[in-house]
Amino acid sequence: VINCIFQDIQEIVGDECEVEGNRADSLNSSQIQVLKRHFVFHKRLHTGERPYQCPFCEKSYIWSSDFRKHIRTHTGEKPYTCEECGKDFVRSSDLRKHERNMHTNNKPFLCKQCGQTFNKPLSLLRHERKHLGERPFVCPECGKAFALASRMTEHRKIHSSVRPYTCSVCSKAFTKSSNLAEHLTVHSGVRPHKCSECGVAFAMVSRLVRHQRIHTAVRPYHCQGCDMSFSYLAALKRHQKQHEEGTIFVCGQCSKSFPQDSLLTEHMQSHADAETCIS
Repeated sequence: VINCIFQDIQEIVGDECEVEGNRADSLNSSQIQVLKRHFVFHKRLHTGERPYQCPFCEKSYIWSSDFRKHIRTHTGEKPYTCEECGKDFVRSSDLRKHERNMHTNNKPFLCKQCGQTFNKPLSLLRHERKHLGERPFVCPECGKAFALASRMTEHRKIHSSVRPYTCSVCSKAFTKSSNLAEHLTVHSGVRPHKCSECGVAFAMVSRLVRHQRIHTAVRPYHCQGCDMSFSYLAALKRHQKQHEEGTIFVCGQCSKSFPQDSLLTEHMQSHADAETCIS
């Protein structure tokens, strides 16, 4: 049988497919089993056979391992967890990359504005754009600008009618697999990530981290136009839109902002009263 396997490999692609130059009569039983598996998968490279078909989209795979990794993008399963911060990942390679980029002590690239350090010059460049307000990547459809090319690429999907990720339960379609994974938690009802402060549970660890800012008062998203900061990126974006539309009123003396002109006028009176007391 193994002689036939070697012969078939040679017939398909030639002598280069021999495994390290071994002949069939020199292999032991374990090597024969490995060779059998190798041949089955290798042959698919030439025949185009992809037996592992995703039930959620049209993608198919030669290797079962690649198929399992892909399925996780639909189901939301993230079996690899960072021991440092608790963030979950679909692939072990993504976890290793995260640990290398986020938790290594070797971060020689320093931001002169805020002192934050980075392990790669590209990461520093992306960070500095936040301080400078640079958004060099512009959507050709609507003109919206982004600091990162990846963010612009993701944004452009909203202009496309193609939604390849479909929920098998309710048929709702999404442009991103991560959005589908998040949506699937609505049907599953599984919420394994519980807040230690108030007991509220979440399906995704990222949602728990965001929720916990309510208890810690951490507001990492700062408005460049005034002194306000926010717990959520979405809240900052809504606030910035109000700046753009002229519906935010900022005090020229202390940079506090108000949603109504009347509230700013009332606040300005406090500055006037303070000056009167000093004089």
